[in-house]
Amino acid sequence: MNEIDDLLGTNSKDNNYNKQNSKNNWKEQNRKRNEAYKKMDDMSFKILKDGDIFMQYLNILSRFEKYSVGNCLLILEAEPNAIQIKEKQEWIDKGYDTVENAKSMTILEPNKVDEKVYYNPKEEYDISQTNAPIPEQKTYTNREMLLALFDICDTEEIKREVVDMLPSGNKGAEYIESKNKLYMCRGLKPEYLIKTVIQEIARIKMPDMKRSEIKEFKTYCISYMICKRYGLDVSKFDFSNLPKDVINKDKGKEIRRELDEIRTNFIGINSKIIEHFEKEEKSRKNKEQAR
Repeated sequence: MNEIDDLLGTNSKDNNYNKQNSKNNWKEQNRKRNEAYKKMDDMSFKILKDGDIFMQYLNILSRFEKYSVGNCLLILEAEPNAIQIKEKQEWIDKGYDTVENAKSMTILEPNKVDEKVYYNPKEEYDISQTNAPIPEQKTYTNREMLLALFDICDTEEIKREVVDMLPSGNKGAEYIESKNKLYMCRGLKPEYLIKTVIQEIARIKMPDMKRSEIKEFKTYCISYMICKRYGLDVSKFDFSNLPKDVINKDKGKEIRRELDEIRTNFIGINSKIIEHFEKEEKSRKNKEQAR
């Protein structure tokens, strides 16, 4: 009978062992989960105290936009220069392995059970911790980026006009809602023009938010991330003075809520840019095949 119990897994000793093992595993998972939440809160406040660290956070978000704000903070805490992260088995399945003494990072993976969402700790490794080749970042010319941004305007049916001076009297780009028109100054440095056009498109994407210091800050962040994502010059961006409305938050969740709005609008604009370049690439290939 003992042999049958062993084969069927009904042996009481084994059951007790499995229950204990499961209990210990749950405790370890819970420990890692609580540790991750603490790191999220710590990093939420840390990035607001140093403009350079805040910029590093935006760098992470520009590369990992599919990850939540909290997970981006966890990635930043573990590896500020992370490029691509996967579980160890995923790297192995792709034909690569982790290097000796590879350092993993813990993120929280959402799992929905009975209409409730649970967050389970998950160990992942950045590509720098493997023998996989580091991918080169594809860069785009100023002209290519402007065409992508104009495509967004065309999709939104926003009219454009090139002027010597904006309606406000400033230089750059400015969207006037009453005329549904984006004004752009001629003769500007392309990098500056692109930066301001992105900011205006970001403002259009946030119609419910009144123009204020916090809105300007969020559009500025989005402009930086788009430029960073597509290999444009970001040397003129400065995050040394963050808005008081953000700095004065006393709860990590409140800070992450503000950061999540930046992420959401970045994703909206970036997805349109991706669509544009995919369309351009498809058109190029079709022309080559037709020759």
